[in-house]
Amino acid sequence: MTLADVLKWRIARHHLGPDKGTDVVAVARRIGGLHAQVASSAQASADLRLAAPADLDRALWRDRTLVRTWAARGTLHLLPAADLPLWVAAMSTRTRETKGSWMKFHGVTEHQMRDIIAAVPDVLGDEPLTREELAEKIIAATGHGDLRGPLVQGFGAVLKPLAFRGLLCSGPPRGRNVTFVAPRHWIGPFEVPPAEQGIDALALAYLGAYGPAHPEEFARWFDLTPALAKRSFGRLAVKLTTVGDFGYVPDGHTPEVSETVLLLPAFDPYVVGSTRQLDRISSGPKQAVSRPQGWISPTLVVNGRIEGVWEPTPGGPRITPFGPLPAKVRGALPADATIV
Repeated sequence: MTLADVLKWRIARHHLGPDKGTDVVAVARRIGGLHAQVASSAQASADLRLAAPADLDRALWRDRTLVRTWAARGTLHLLPAADLPLWVAAMSTRTRETKGSWMKFHGVTEHQMRDIIAAVPDVLGDEPLTREELAEKIIAATGHGDLRGPLVQGFGAVLKPLAFRGLLCSGPPRGRNVTFVAPRHWIGPFEVPPAEQGIDALALAYLGAYGPAHPEEFARWFDLTPALAKRSFGRLAVKLTTVGDFGYVPDGHTPEVSETVLLLPAFDPYVVGSTRQLDRISSGPKQAVSRPQGWISPTLVVNGRIEGVWEPTPGGPRITPFGPLPAKVRGALPADATIV
């Protein structure tokens, strides 16, 4: 396979070509979750991969077949609810919140963090609580009145370890406020399998959408120690095929590929999962795609290669290509697009 072949293969595996998905849960499973830092981007990413627009609110809050939680790289994702035990198993290997430097930065002590983790199963159930309500209950249960600041902090850093343990996930929004529920009450009780089982399942899914790749790339995508990623690839060796120096893919993955011109939204999983390879798959500067504070730009993607960035405007998408665009690509863009 050439790099061009690899990129077309990834596009097909992401359901971004003619072969669209029919079920948003199956799509989320295939691509390792829908990135949900920005709700509108999650909706756009889902719709691009489906034959009909996704009803994310129904899947999340009515059917509860998707769950919104902090997952890969500690960022918000929409995951298949049935897969949450596997994610929790893999995330159980994270130990950042046990480090003194992490706790000092976020304003908690080791004793307080232990008490928070112990209290949450008693104070959080299937009744959605806002961030402030959850903080009040944790403070009442632990007696640590000085936890209010860390617990209500907007990025939720102190709450992420709870999500990694399967103790907390998002509930339905209450007006402009986010809420939280306990997954075992919200989607039903579950047992967490061994960590190796979770890591291996997610590694296979990752390689099926973002491969060919090496263990180090999987470790970066998930936020896993490289040693654990390498061991997982070793356990999976009989199920993997080597593709030149690109890395590994699962056996038997041979989707039909085609020519595609796509305007992907900000934080689209295809781009987020490829940030370590931007020097190979993007025609422009890395900083135009992967911007400060972790922002991933909306991108123009041609046959899997990032050929520009764009921004939505009232008059249509405003596209900044990284170089001259062939007439065939220009013709495939929306009629209201502006190329600058």
